[in-house]
Amino acid sequence: MDFPYTTLPLGPSSAFPHQAELKRPVIDILLRNGKKAVSTRALIDSGADHCIFPASFAKPLGITLPNHRFMRFSGTSNFSQTAYFDTIQVAIWNSNRNEEPILFDLYAGFCDSVEHVGLGILGQEGFFSRFKVILDHPNNIISIL
Repeated sequence: MDFPYTTLPLGPSSAFPHQAELKRPVIDILLRNGKKAVSTRALIDSGADHCIFPASFAKPLGITLPNHRFMRFSGTSNFSQTAYFDTIQVAIWNSNRNEEPILFDLYAGFCDSVEHVGLGILGQEGFFSRFKVILDHPNNIISIL
């Protein structure tokens, strides 16, 4: 299944004064836990070890936080972050094409410190470990096989 890269607006900076946008591998997804669901977007991030979502997504999915399945980690910052894990179902699809969605179970973390990102992160364990992912930046195509 192919998806276009997402174009995000970007204000100029002193390092890149003429750059007005960024292209990122961001896709629409649906998270489900039984009959409860959250529609969101997720960044496909080959540098992330696990799949992590903002903690605020847990309550509408009926997931109680904190729980006893947690992991402490650090990302690009030096401070420790805590994610609480549970198994959810994920659906991904390209809304511009008439294709069946890709459905799969995912053991995912929910973390307060990614709230500012506002979207999920699809990382190595659970996403890249399950699919062949091609990030074709020059052609603005994400392929998930």
